[in-house]
Amino acid sequence: MTSLRRQSRGFTPGGELHAWALFSRNLWLDDMMGDLYSVLDLLAPHVEEPGYSGYFRKEFDAEPTVFTFRDGTFGPLKL
Repeated sequence: MTSLRRQSRGFTPGGELHAWALFSRNLWLDDMMGDLYSVLDLLAPHVEEPGYSGYFRKEFDAEPTVFTFRDGTFGPLKL
């Protein structure tokens, strides 16, 4: 399932500020994770605001990996 949604990002003196958000829920088998990285590499240069971007969880992992977009690339969340 994938959808592109217009989201409210706050308010400015000129009115409400909007941005587009891409939501996707997919099953990526462990041997297909390279394909996921390729998709994220293609998206990363087009992300305007750095920060939280989502998460993925490998099939047998108990916890998800949170990732962020920053400076035209993506990577795991660093605290």
